[in-house]
Amino acid sequence: MKPKKTLADLLLVAGIVAVFWVVASVTELFERVAQFSQSYEALQLDELPLTLLVLSLGMAWYGWRRTLEAQTEVAERIRSEHTVQELLEHNSDLLQRLFTAEEDERRALARELHDDMGQTSTAIRTEVAVLQRSGGLNEEAQASAKRIGDSAQHLSNITRHMLQRLRPAVLDSMGLAHALTSLCDNWQVSSHITCHLTVQDLPDNLNDYTSVTLYRIVQEALTNVARHSQATQVNVQVQQSDSDVVLSIHDNGHGMKDTPKMNAGFGLLGMQERVASLAGTLRIESPTGRGLQLLIRIPKETV
Repeated sequence: MKPKKTLADLLLVAGIVAVFWVVASVTELFERVAQFSQSYEALQLDELPLTLLVLSLGMAWYGWRRTLEAQTEVAERIRSEHTVQELLEHNSDLLQRLFTAEEDERRALARELHDDMGQTSTAIRTEVAVLQRSGGLNEEAQASAKRIGDSAQHLSNITRHMLQRLRPAVLDSMGLAHALTSLCDNWQVSSHITCHLTVQDLPDNLNDYTSVTLYRIVQEALTNVARHSQATQVNVQVQQSDSDVVLSIHDNGHGMKDTPKMNAGFGLLGMQERVASLAGTLRIESPTGRGLQLLIRIPKETV
């Protein structure tokens, strides 16, 4: 309670008591009450004033006790809220560490795939080319060498696709905007669904963790659109508002029949965890017949 309000209440009570004392003194109120109660001695009305005094003291004590209990409950609630806030911050830190470790593992695996599988595929294609140029192979051996070369090229293409999903090189070299452009272009070719990307006014100091988080959310959302939405078009927009970095992903598919729930699948759950690690919010809207929209807001102070 504020000191000024407490003082005002005390002055109000003191003023009421003073006015009552003046009125009682002028009108001889107690004597009148005593005289009146004597007329009803059989009903013990003369004991009523002291009884009311004791009742008033009892109610004052009761109110004081309840006030102390209320103050204790408020203090406990404040402590609980502080504890919850600390746990949320700790949980956000743990999620960031978890996803950072995951990205580090992806980066290491991508490097190994590039060095081992990529070089091995190149070596196989080189050896096949040498055999084909030697001219000492019969027709059947030439056909076999060609199949080996085609398989090595297919393996190289698979490796390149896996590298793109594990850790896109353009994200490290060119930044988030170029990485999202490459992601949408490649996804559009493979899914045959039109993808429109708009990137506006991203912060210049966007950290690596935020960039990876936004990239993975778009990647997972596009995968879900291709698998479940039956959409023909999806719009991806990343922009900066006054207080947030906003990511919007909106498709024109059939949407969700039921009310969207965050635990509806591991994909959405993963998105929610990534957004929570940056103290952001994720909202899902699915108007009937108007597809599905994901709206992610991440506070500027966390990016």
